[in-house]
Amino acid sequence: MEKLNLKRAFLVGGILAAIAGSSALLIAGVNLLTAPTISANAAKVEQNALSRVFGEGATFGEPVTVNKGSILKYWPATDGTKQGRVYSLSGSNSYGTVSLSIGIYDDYSLGNMIVSENTESYGQTLEDNYIGVYQHVSDKEGALDATKCGATFGAALIQGMVEEARTHYKEGK
Repeated sequence: MEKLNLKRAFLVGGILAAIAGSSALLIAGVNLLTAPTISANAAKVEQNALSRVFGEGATFGEPVTVNKGSILKYWPATDGTKQGRVYSLSGSNSYGTVSLSIGIYDDYSLGNMIVSENTESYGQTLEDNYIGVYQHVSDKEGALDATKCGATFGAALIQGMVEEARTHYKEGK
């Protein structure tokens, strides 16, 4: 009786191993087929976001990876009349995470801001009373400094990240 159970266990184990192996091969094959499309779509989304930050018709250099503090990377940019950089930033506090891209011109003035992730607990308040206000005013400096908005910790997080990027640019890094 024990010999029969051992034989059955090896048979079941072999079948399960064959199923797992073929599943792994199938997943690897699908990944191999879809990876180029996923990469191309990600590049399109990135270029669209860059254009929204620095303006239509802008051209961008190769990204420079920083990965220091909240700065992930930046792209040198020009729109024909102004030059600068588009910074990709991500930061978190005890209320959540914010990831964004912001344009900074070569005179260190601020451009548009695009938020790609906002998991702050007062995220909608942050969007409505800080980020939205920033986007629709000409005085970007004043809007960046006006952190008392009902989501002050999120606004202060964004302000700190943007100032970190501006300092990075000013230091010529």
